Amino acid sequence: MKSPTLTTSDREATLRRAIIGAIPEYYAWPDTEQERYRLSVPKEQDFLIRKALLSSLFGIDVDTEEGLNEVLKGFDDEQYLLLNSTLLPFQGIGENDFFLNEWFADGVTLLGFETLGDYAREDHEYQEQARKAEDPGCDNDIRPFQGDLHPCWARLNIDGEFNYATLVSLARHLSDTLDETGAEQIKTLIPHEYVEGKNHGKREQGGTVWDFRVDAGGMELHLEELRHRYYAYLRARHACLLERFDVEATQKVYIQRETRGLEPHIEFVFSDRSALDAVRFRHFFSDCQRIAGDCAELAVVTEQEQQAAAEFLQAQYQDIQRNFDPSVVPLRKKRKIVLTDGALEDLS
Repeated sequence: MKSPTLTTSDREATLRRAIIGAIPEYYAWPDTEQERYRLSVPKEQDFLIRKALLSSLFGIDVDTEEGLNEVLKGFDDEQYLLLNSTLLPFQGIGENDFFLNEWFADGVTLLGFETLGDYAREDHEYQEQARKAEDPGCDNDIRPFQGDLHPCWARLNIDGEFNYATLVSLARHLSDTLDETGAEQIKTLIPHEYVEGKNHGKREQGGTVWDFRVDAGGMELHLEELRHRYYAYLRARHACLLERFDVEATQKVYIQRETRGLEPHIEFVFSDRSALDAVRFRHFFSDCQRIAGDCAELAVVTEQEQQAAAEFLQAQYQDIQRNFDPSVVPLRKKRKIVLTDGALEDLS
């Protein structure tokens, strides 16, 4: 099963034939009606279009949704790239065919949000409600929106070229970076690995128990304490950065391009809520270009935060070595992870 190389015009023609086959009247509708329809396309028509694309692009014929999904499980990055780039104009809106690859509630589409800020505010509300539900003992007040945006996936065309994208706030970007680099430093300070626990692989509640324990050569409790302190540091640092960038309101977006294998990818890092509010989904890339910041600035603040985090970890490690008593074990909630069979297949 090999995917062909197609020009932009070839992909457009292939998609047009698929749409006409599934929705003969589609191109007779006004643009606004086409847009509303494709953002809430019925499952039957969506399947017919994807079915036609699999046949035209890859010579694969399927008869059911289940069969289509099985085929997609076997796709490599090159095949997904061709399928996604061909399908994008039927999924996205505006001058970039912008498609936000995130979950929306029933009846809600991207057309309900003019700007990225509008979407981020609703996502913030959802995250806050989820926080309250997970921890009933937490502060009942909804924290004010300060421009935070969890990483979300998108696809868009720029000058006819398909791109995958990640959208994220600057504070969240820095926190995620510190999480990754901190984990590396912690492993250097206290070498460790994960080994299968006694319950790993057991069947329970219609799924499989995922049980791994950490082996740190007798330093397991020291490692847990260091991780706990660093987690608290990350939470506090994220809140501090969010407040700082909200007050500064520099209204910038840092645009970082990279290639991941065959996949063209862009990360859009938004400084604060004023930047989120300045970017309209229908004019996504041109709005981002208008407020684009120098990525050298991002590199500087990232290095500063990484250095501060490294110093924190080193100081905490030394304190734990001198003063931590592993015989005094704090009470912390333990979790059992049971993976559904479908999730386990995805990890294999």
